[in-house]
Amino acid sequence: MSSPNYTGKSPRVDRLSPNKAWAPAFFTPRIWKSTDGIDAVEFAREHFVVTKGVRAGEPLDFLPWQRWLLGALLERRETPEGKAGRLRYRRALIGLPRKQGKSLIGSTLGIYGMVAGEAGAEVYAVAADRQQARIIFNEAKQQVLMSPMLMQECKVYRDALEMPRFGSIFRVLSSDVKGQAGLNPSLVLFDELWTQKTDDLWDQLTLGSGARVEPLVVAITTAGYDLETTAGRLYQRGKRIAGGEEVDDTFGMWWWESPADCDIHDRKAWKISNPNIPAGLMDLHDMEVASRQSAENSFRRWRLNQWARTSAESWLPAGAWDQCASTLDLDPDLPIWVGIDMAMKHDSIAVVTCQPQGDRLVLRSKIWRPADDGVDVAGVEAYLRDLHLQFTVREFVFDPAYFLRSAEALSDDGLPMVEFPQSGARMVPACGNAYELIVAGRVAHDGSPTFTDHVLSAAQRMSDSGWRLSKGKSKRKIDACIAMVMALDRATSKPREVVAPSVLDIWS
Repeated sequence: MSSPNYTGKSPRVDRLSPNKAWAPAFFTPRIWKSTDGIDAVEFAREHFVVTKGVRAGEPLDFLPWQRWLLGALLERRETPEGKAGRLRYRRALIGLPRKQGKSLIGSTLGIYGMVAGEAGAEVYAVAADRQQARIIFNEAKQQVLMSPMLMQECKVYRDALEMPRFGSIFRVLSSDVKGQAGLNPSLVLFDELWTQKTDDLWDQLTLGSGARVEPLVVAITTAGYDLETTAGRLYQRGKRIAGGEEVDDTFGMWWWESPADCDIHDRKAWKISNPNIPAGLMDLHDMEVASRQSAENSFRRWRLNQWARTSAESWLPAGAWDQCASTLDLDPDLPIWVGIDMAMKHDSIAVVTCQPQGDRLVLRSKIWRPADDGVDVAGVEAYLRDLHLQFTVREFVFDPAYFLRSAEALSDDGLPMVEFPQSGARMVPACGNAYELIVAGRVAHDGSPTFTDHVLSAAQRMSDSGWRLSKGKSKRKIDACIAMVMALDRATSKPREVVAPSVLDIWS
């Protein structure tokens, strides 16, 4: 959003790091100091009013967390001379539970985009259906109707706002309307993206702005059910970028979410996902009633902003994995065991390293997502060879179902490859062993978001010989969890001094 139309103040430095009281659980850190966020906040303060609650009618003064969020979202790149350049982000995902003012943030972005965006700006409020899409738009429309200055500039229609002087327009759009492919959006506000069952509308709007100087697509949503949707994939990608597992400085994410396995009655957990609680703008009694009377999954989704995970299926007690987070790191002087969960063409691949250190077992993960042309087998093999060079690897433990050919090549290179068929006879005791180690607090992980999601997404599946892990009803990725189970089993097998036979010995 360059500013040929709006003559407000130029971008200035604002708070780069969030306050710990209301910081998102996952967010992409600021790189540059320049931002349009402060101008957007001041524009709203000058022309908008509070439309609901006890402060209705007062000038809109965003809360500190909202000001920080807008500053981060509208961050600008800087030239070598320190001058503000173009907007950093092309795509952005904002995750908030209910009652945090999502529509107010969206309406501010929409009207500001009409005024301060490039000439001929096209702004769209988008959702799965027209009624949902009107939520942000109607908030913006109401702000225009209540502002004398904006009413002078705007033509107000049922589903559109037009500013002839700037040549800009703000429209409602939904997935049940045809003809989106011909649009040229400058700003898209995608409300409740989790409801989109296909990628079609997202792809059309993100790929249709090539002629724009600073196109921006912002999804503002609560958590959904299925991670294999547009919103779910963006959520997982955003966590990888926020956690440093993937690099892309054009994708921004700010996601408020309570710890995955928290107690739903824990007030500290409520504050983590609801930044309006530390600000004193939410009724805690209402949260208490909701936590007692709502279904647990519903409360976790709508109030804690967690992607639905069936608590009845969970294989770990609440808080067990979280208590194992540790700053312990791998020691290059100690031996390691490596679990490998290979995948079919369109699944993920996971390698988990386990190193006994006294009474603790330090875990690290490496996870590959499939590319369009399938899994990166060569990259996995190269990574395993690097581990073999850096550490004393006692065993590379693998399921022969999808890795036999690679295992043979790696064994030829001297890597100690050991088969671990994922049969009930092997996996039932191995899963029980992993459970006991985690519950006892004996494992130490680094809190990687992707690794954590794989572990907590696993569910117990009963068999005649006992329970083992599966994807359960959620169908989430659990490859790193399976690799961890194999590594933990072999690392704690006695005696540790005896190296298991290599895969070549088994074949011979």
